[in-house]
Amino acid sequence: MSRPPLYSDGEIMDAARAVVLKRGARGATIGAITDQSGAPTGSIYHRFASVDELLARTWMRAMRRVQEALLSSEEQDPEAAAVAGALAVYDFCLRHREEALLAASFRWSDFATDLSHETRSQLEGLNNRINPFLAALARQLGGPGQQDVALLAVRDLPFGAALPHIRNGTRPPPERRKRLEAAVRAVVQASARQAAAACQRP
Repeated sequence: MSRPPLYSDGEIMDAARAVVLKRGARGATIGAITDQSGAPTGSIYHRFASVDELLARTWMRAMRRVQEALLSSEEQDPEAAAVAGALAVYDFCLRHREEALLAASFRWSDFATDLSHETRSQLEGLNNRINPFLAALARQLGGPGQQDVALLAVRDLPFGAALPHIRNGTRPPPERRKRLEAAVRAVVQASARQAAAACQRP
């Protein structure tokens, strides 16, 4: 019977995430990740073909977790769906601060240097699940031109509300979540009014 690995993939990716947040993508060397994780270099290279592969998979994990939070809402009404999605992302950011920082502070191109075809394909298809949600929300808000409104509501506003406190290591006041909800509702309602006015123009 083979022994379970001493260091799991998840633990190695946790260490890589910590190093990236501390030193940046190009500062995340195998030596730094080894020091952070305690895992020997050979063990890391046995699981990940290169440092870039490890960093790309670590970043994708963070992005998928944010997406799962956003997709957890089953609301059908567009305003309720936008509010539920925004609050889910905001709550995720506060519960998983390092994941949120990684997702917000880097782009896939930061890690796309020495990647296998499989990993590059995964990166390029990372938004395959979230894009239909955003497109459907945009249609509910008034049409394809509302894609920016959808992104503002469920990505920019919740990240913007959470990130200052994440970076400072502080706990936001309870009122911030309520204000986020009010801001999302205001954006959605303003968009609905504009769409209705456009339909009424001769």
